[in-house]
Amino acid sequence: MAGLRERLGQAKRFVDGVLGADKYQHYLEHHARTHPGQAPMTERAFWKDYSDWQDKNPQGRCC
Repeated sequence: MAGLRERLGQAKRFVDGVLGADKYQHYLEHHARTHPGQAPMTERAFWKDYSDWQDKNPQGRCC
């Protein structure tokens, strides 16, 4: 059973990476390294900021 859980966890991390769902987690890790002691953006604020950035920088988008 532990093997199945481990494989499901690996699959989830892979899918999150492909879909970009792990961007907030990477942001939190980066923020902790580069801005210790400062509060990071909330997840909601992060995704709004990221969406706004994508709208202003459409290069690399397929559609």
